[in-house]
Amino acid sequence: FYNFFFFIFNFFFIYNYVLVLVVLVDVDLLLSFYFIYYNFFLYTYVLVLVVLVDVVLLLSFYFI
Repeated sequence: FYNFFFFIFNFFFIYNYVLVLVVLVDVDLLLSFYFIYYNFFLYTYVLVLVVLVDVVLLLSFYFI
């Protein structure tokens, strides 16, 4: 029982860590893109792309 509980806790901790890491990387990418390119359309395109990549990553991580 304790092993199972520890496993679940560990899994959620790793999941949260990955989530925070992905969000930080996204923010960094978006800020750099925003400061390099002032083109609004390119910015929105990158934003949509990043959100899609995040969703795919999180879904794959959730289903594994």
